[in-house]
Amino acid sequence: MKNVLALALISCAVVWWTATGSGTSFASPPYPVLSNTALPAQVLLVKKNPASGQITAPRTVKSIRHHAHKNYTRVVLDLTGRVAVKKTKNSRKETISLANVRLSKRAQQRIKGKNFPRAISIIPGDAETVHIVLDLQALRTYRILTLDNPDRVAVDLFYGKKTAPAKSKPRTTKPAEAVQRDDAPVSPAPPSGSTTHAGVLVIIDPGHGGRDPGTTGRTGAKEKAIVLQISKYLRDLIRKRHEAEVLLTRTKDVFLDLEKRVGFANTKKQEWCGKDMGSNVDATKKSRTCLFISIHVNSHPQRSIHGLEMYHFGKANDPRALEVAARENGMKLENDSPAWQFIITDTLTDRKLQESRTFAKTANDTIIATLRKHYTIKNHGVKTAPFYVLRFTNMPSILAEVGFISNSTEEKRLKTKAFQQKLAEGIYQGIQAYLKNM
Repeated sequence: MKNVLALALISCAVVWWTATGSGTSFASPPYPVLSNTALPAQVLLVKKNPASGQITAPRTVKSIRHHAHKNYTRVVLDLTGRVAVKKTKNSRKETISLANVRLSKRAQQRIKGKNFPRAISIIPGDAETVHIVLDLQALRTYRILTLDNPDRVAVDLFYGKKTAPAKSKPRTTKPAEAVQRDDAPVSPAPPSGSTTHAGVLVIIDPGHGGRDPGTTGRTGAKEKAIVLQISKYLRDLIRKRHEAEVLLTRTKDVFLDLEKRVGFANTKKQEWCGKDMGSNVDATKKSRTCLFISIHVNSHPQRSIHGLEMYHFGKANDPRALEVAARENGMKLENDSPAWQFIITDTLTDRKLQESRTFAKTANDTIIATLRKHYTIKNHGVKTAPFYVLRFTNMPSILAEVGFISNSTEEKRLKTKAFQQKLAEGIYQGIQAYLKNM
């Protein structure tokens, strides 16, 4: 009885204590309150985003690079994270302001270079803001792109005809390629049948990753690592040589399920090329092209099998093609009936099928021709199979199986930098050939 009475008294005391505000609630322990001056230096640098209420550290422009393509000059700001972009414009200039951003020393040195492009200035402002200022009187038009994976802002400068040198002007003694290489005046955009393609987005999908190694060779070589390296070589080739934007679904050893790969590709395609492949496309995006290529390494129970094969979407040509698609889709054939039927019977547009077929044939022929200059390669040709990433991406899509890791000779090749770079070269040439014949 005494214990019950004691517990009742304690309970009453707690209720009274809390109600009068004389105590601290159990949900809010009496932790010490720190002032701003008590915070560590690195915390004081953190700012609050008023729009989202989240704490975000200042971003940094790591580097600034520029390159004069045939029809425009591209200036790229490489960032350490996503940034908020604000635009202001008048008749003479447009200012793109990047909030909560700093310029690194390397970036500052770059914009002071004598070959930095005309008609654009990059200026650090107050309160950790960087301003990109465009001289509209010196430009015919321009394009601003906010890109991720990795995060960057790209500005494409299309100079007006008035900036081009007159044809009657005598040549200087300086070699043409050495004159204003990073700031060469450009001509108007070519017609759609031209071999230059400034409005092209290539999405590269390195298969597998993270907890999914893909197929593994006898010496331990993993598909996920090989295809990622090939994809990076291909990305670098496209950026260096071609007037195209290029993105990877993954840039490191992380797991991505098929839905995320497809979702990433379709989101970027919609941003770049419009909502669909039909006529209902924004006028500014109608002339652009989006391509998807998934890169994988093959395997076979018979270790003597070797070579390359290229796929586009369709019903499997043969049981072997169905096995390959099942493996890459992460499915078991004995349990596949409903899923496979769904993929096959859900119809696609004739346009995507035709373009994917042409893309696959062109890429396959070019890769084989490129590799046969250096290696003995068996061509298994172009096949069809119901790959998930080929079915659900909304653009011309192909999947390359670039060798059999189950074959000892090809496993050794696939691990070498030389062979990986030659594969990337072949795929790049295939993309070029496809775009040229569009």
